[in-house]
Amino acid sequence: VPEKFEEIMLPALTTVVQIQGWGSEQSDPPLENIRDRIMPMLYPEEVWKEQFPNFVGQPWVGEMMVLYVVDESHAYWYIREELLARWGIDADTLHQIALDNLDDYFERSPMELAVAGGEGGPTLVMPTGPDSYNAARLLSETFRAKLRDVIEGTYAVGVPGRDFFVAVGLEPAEMLE
Repeated sequence: VPEKFEEIMLPALTTVVQIQGWGSEQSDPPLENIRDRIMPMLYPEEVWKEQFPNFVGQPWVGEMMVLYVVDESHAYWYIREELLARWGIDADTLHQIALDNLDDYFERSPMELAVAGGEGGPTLVMPTGPDSYNAARLLSETFRAKLRDVIEGTYAVGVPGRDFFVAVGLEPAEMLE
């Protein structure tokens, strides 16, 4: 949208300029400086292998990988394998830090959901607005339990992008189709 160009591009360009001026304190920070900003992101395994092989990744489900980012004000950067060694932690510890931060993020940024259904109750749930961590919320057992409460039973989830998912109840069968 042309009228939104400056609103979208100015923060992005500012971030690029800031990153170019980064020293090792920003690109290789001590863990304690960024610990509370480490977040998980979901990516297809194929994309990770092709585009992000030097970034820490752990398999999840359905050929999805969990990658880890440090959330900056208008951007994020991926955590590289070599940082884990420098920090003296393993991927499982990083994963737990990211999940704890994700739960904190839920408290600060509640998600609005669009819910659709029929006579038997809600059968389709999806986020109403974009958020870089919408799909990552599926990593949280607490969030998945809330989805189960809304949909009331077993559901399937589609994750077309990091900021969107669709949860569909498996009953009635026509809804899944």
